[in-house]
Amino acid sequence: MLATLYRHLPMVRLRVSLAFALGLTLVGCVGEITTPGGDDDEDAATIAARTAFEDEVMPILDGFCGACHTGMPNIDFMRPNPDIRTAMLGWPTLVDLAAPTSSSVLTQGAHTGPSFTPDQSSVVLEWIELEVVASGGEPAETVESDRVTPIQGVNTIDLTSAGLTGSSLTFLYEPLATGMYLSDIQIVGGTGGVHAINPLFVIWENEAPNPDPINRFGNIDLTVLEGTTSFVGGGTAVFVDVLPGSDISVEFRTLTTADGGDGGDGGDGGVVGGGCNNVAAFTSVAQPPLAANCASCHGAGGMANAISATDMTEINNLTADGQAAACAQIKTRTNQLDPVNSGLFLAPDPGSGTAHPFKFPTPAAFQAFRTSVVNWINQE
Repeated sequence: MLATLYRHLPMVRLRVSLAFALGLTLVGCVGEITTPGGDDDEDAATIAARTAFEDEVMPILDGFCGACHTGMPNIDFMRPNPDIRTAMLGWPTLVDLAAPTSSSVLTQGAHTGPSFTPDQSSVVLEWIELEVVASGGEPAETVESDRVTPIQGVNTIDLTSAGLTGSSLTFLYEPLATGMYLSDIQIVGGTGGVHAINPLFVIWENEAPNPDPINRFGNIDLTVLEGTTSFVGGGTAVFVDVLPGSDISVEFRTLTTADGGDGGDGGDGGVVGGGCNNVAAFTSVAQPPLAANCASCHGAGGMANAISATDMTEINNLTADGQAAACAQIKTRTNQLDPVNSGLFLAPDPGSGTAHPFKFPTPAAFQAFRTSVVNWINQE
């Protein structure tokens, strides 16, 4: 996992190192390690992973997942076979050791049951990272940007220190009462362009790094050609329960020149994964309030800067392809682990304090709008 995420979570490498040290100490004293409930020949990395699963992950799974995933056919990954940890590690896509943040145990959203909180998601992600180490893998080296102290308005993180001359990441910053709102997050391609994978925002509070606990841009694989600019995912991020004005940096799983990449969709050079799982629910409960309240500015024929901020150009296209595209456009502005704090809701909220041309006239009107859209996010 990303180096900063190691520092933020309960120190994966340190815990593994301590487990190895403990193992060496026990061998010196008694000649072998004996772990209750485990195999005597388990190495220290496996012991650390299994202990984290049993002590930290299982209580979360018992409370959130057990009712459905213990015995229901085809989704019974919590059925002991021979034990729950082994069953989960063997379940297709559930735990992805090659790309931990893509593990479906994390990305499942609310589906028909509750979603993890950001803190719970972090605990599960830490366990998966321990499993990576236990399997003999090693987290990929990452590239960390310089830190900036944000100012209200436009901010620029220069990527020259990463060897990308003239390239940068830019965003608009607005402080919130208990957090910060970033919008218009873009990468500007300098000499040779930029190839960026998994940009992870890190908020520094009192010199302590706090990475985005939901790794909201974990599915981003973006190529920006020289002289072009591209939004990063949906271009917005809301960080709650952080100190406004804290320094910000960004870590990338990969950050190199574009190396002649084709730029994906051409116009802005961006390649972003994603798509909706429940377009029917989007059309049923989210499309009507979005079309009624937002499409005049953000939809087809609307204002160019509004469309760039949140693209709803397909919102009134009721064909199957049109709604799939509209759903995917809006999904980039949602937070599936914390739906009510999705970036989509911040701008029109009359109580948010952000600068936006449209605000709902009353808190009740805003709540009704948000409730309808959250209904879709929870099904997504």
